Amino acid sequence: MNLSSQRLGLVVALTTAMIALVALLSTAPHLPAHAQGQTTPPDPQAKTSPAGSASLHNPTFDNHDWYEFNRRYQSAYPAGSWLPDDDNNLNDDIPESSRQDWRLWFQNGTDIVETDPEQVYAHSIEGVQIRPYGGGHQLAGLYQVIYNTTPCLVYQFQMYGQSRPEGGDTWAVLQVGIDQVGWHPDSTNDPAVHAFPSTTVWGPSHDYKWTYGPLTVTAEALNTQITVFTYADSPGGRSHRILWDTGSFQDVTPAMIHDPDNLPSPGGISNLSVTPGSTTAQVTWTTAEAALGQVYYRKLPTPGSPPTGTVIFQVYLPLVARSGGVTWQATPLNKTPTTSHSETITGLEPDSTYAYIVVSRGLSGGQCVTWVSSEQQFTTTP
Repeated sequence: MNLSSQRLGLVVALTTAMIALVALLSTAPHLPAHAQGQTTPPDPQAKTSPAGSASLHNPTFDNHDWYEFNRRYQSAYPAGSWLPDDDNNLNDDIPESSRQDWRLWFQNGTDIVETDPEQVYAHSIEGVQIRPYGGGHQLAGLYQVIYNTTPCLVYQFQMYGQSRPEGGDTWAVLQVGIDQVGWHPDSTNDPAVHAFPSTTVWGPSHDYKWTYGPLTVTAEALNTQITVFTYADSPGGRSHRILWDTGSFQDVTPAMIHDPDNLPSPGGISNLSVTPGSTTAQVTWTTAEAALGQVYYRKLPTPGSPPTGTVIFQVYLPLVARSGGVTWQATPLNKTPTTSHSETITGLEPDSTYAYIVVSRGLSGGQCVTWVSSEQQFTTTP
């Protein structure tokens, strides 16, 4: 065989090998990024929120960015527990003091748990599967710290979960919770929860078997950070899997921070003043502690002229009165805590008398307290 024929045979052989390799790769099952020994950073344009807002990061676990728990936190923890990373952690350089990755916890004295990406039984693209390493109960879950919360605003956390028992065990307790001050276990030194503090509020429990169902909790923030938890109590050891997926977090503070017809006794308000115009009025006041602020107001009936001639009285039952027959209205809630408050009432009628009460809510002694003024009046200009 001459040299040209040898070269041609070599080229054909290499080409055939390359075609076979491409075909093999195209038919091979897709492995998640962590199983390939690497993590794929998310699309920078897919970030769900700016770093400065109170928000849940990586709420759906679908950006294929996972980290191994023992490599980032407690090094003695068994290898192979993978968790969703912070969706803004593109270069793995967010400090722990502001990082919002998902971390695991388990109840002290129970089996430690293994966490894995779940792609088959996912609510969307990927979920998190949790099961014990041993054969006991699973008393465990996920958690994330949420920063930049506003004290005394009301937040809601929701996560979808499901129980997948495979043995004689038939039940599970699934819940989600909010710790109002941001308490959480020390993942680096001791990821076990020895006892949840009284600041942890839990939502209603459910047992969703074989299909995802929503779990919700609502609580007032008592700090500039809070922690959201998922919780599962299930028997059966490794044969009983718990799946979590698709979380959400939002501010659900009511439009009125307190019932205007059931206010506490006046107190905590000082330097109250009002400057009325023809259709507006500016109300200012101060509080000793930084607080949210709002003004409740209602138009008072205009006194009429005394009746003349024969008066016929008619009585209609039942007679129901609320706030003197006029419903309280409110200025938009100022959600930036401050000690110096200024709110403008708009949409008033000229030459009319209004009653008003100022309302503030802020932290005092570690709890949210409502401070109110006594009922005052002003009259708009003609």
